Amino acid sequence: MELKNILLGAALIGVNFAAHPVLAQAEVCPQKEIVSPTTQSRVIRQQRLGYQFNIPTNYRTMAVRENGILVFDPNSFTLAQCLLKNKVPREYPKHISIYTTSINANNRSVTDIIQQNDPTAEKFTNTKVANQAAISYISNTLGVEKRVAFLSRDRKYLITISAPFNFNQGRPTTMFNQGVFDRVISSFAFIP
Repeated sequence: MELKNILLGAALIGVNFAAHPVLAQAEVCPQKEIVSPTTQSRVIRQQRLGYQFNIPTNYRTMAVRENGILVFDPNSFTLAQCLLKNKVPREYPKHISIYTTSINANNRSVTDIIQQNDPTAEKFTNTKVANQAAISYISNTLGVEKRVAFLSRDRKYLITISAPFNFNQGRPTTMFNQGVFDRVISSFAFIP
């Protein structure tokens, strides 16, 4: 009886229960294999912070906020664009990243700054990037990553270049796309 009254009331005020809205269908984002990098390079410039680096000519970059650049192979770039377009809530596909973090360096070392910002940092090694002191280390914040960090010329930013490790049976094995990571590191330079 109650259902009859609801249906009768709905009919009198013009509510149509038979109408079905057309649901928008999200595009399926295909995940394909990582494309091998070409031997030829092209220069990527970050004018605002005054640096540049090389990536393979077939690779692409994506700016993230005002402080990051992600380097993708062509298939992963297409996947990332599809995920963004469809607002799919998940992480970006594997990539190399270059992030800058505003810091107050004072007289602190790069290692001190890293340890303050990343309590999981370990296996510190001294190295050089852009003809200046840098620290290479392993981070385990959101997955295991190889990172190299150094200060900007004006010592106002910590620049961190990172790449994730590949996993086998739940353990980190080799570094993801190490050749591209090494190319970014070795070609990194401050713009005069």
